[in-house]
Amino acid sequence: MKNYLNLLLLSFIACLFATQQTKAQYYGDYDYITYSKHEVFVQYGAPTFQELSTQIRHTSLVARDGNTYEPSRFGYTGVFALGYNYYRSPYVSFGGYLGLSAAMLEMSKKGTSMPVFRSTVLSITGLITGNWVYFRSGLWEMSAQAAVGVTRWIDDQEMMQEMSKDVSADTARWRFAYHLSPFHVRWGGTLGVFADLGWGYKGVVNAGMSVKF
Repeated sequence: MKNYLNLLLLSFIACLFATQQTKAQYYGDYDYITYSKHEVFVQYGAPTFQELSTQIRHTSLVARDGNTYEPSRFGYTGVFALGYNYYRSPYVSFGGYLGLSAAMLEMSKKGTSMPVFRSTVLSITGLITGNWVYFRSGLWEMSAQAAVGVTRWIDDQEMMQEMSKDVSADTARWRFAYHLSPFHVRWGGTLGVFADLGWGYKGVVNAGMSVKF
């Protein structure tokens, strides 16, 4: 699955370079002189890959006592993020993204409903992004995005039943992170608002605002 995603991302980036060479014949030199080269943004996205995989797959884990535990309650903040894009042309940009999210799971032994321990997860995600603007009219702009990077998954567990044997275990690990978005819409000039649909570690639905200069 990861090999497929890597191939897809590499193909997307190759398309960015290939299509950039053909853009010049459709747009005037004026576009290439006056465009803004920098963009900073803040955004919020939800639900993310972590949330969906936990709820849909009903993620379980084997604790120190050898028993399997499943989430009986689940809460998630979504992803708050900021980022930067550098435009190589009016239509192609590369940049970075830093997102922060948190989740809380109450874990019960499989087949029961009584929570035994609480798992509080902090996730910090860093991505390298590529963007291609494929439509622009007035203040409207549509683009596609792809991103790859890593996420730091910090899991802090604590027992909820004081008389029970302590089966909790704190963990921290790195995970491969990605995001694909074929539909990103922005409205505005120097100051703009945007929204997009995608799949990955940013969130299925994202919204935010950005400044170009």
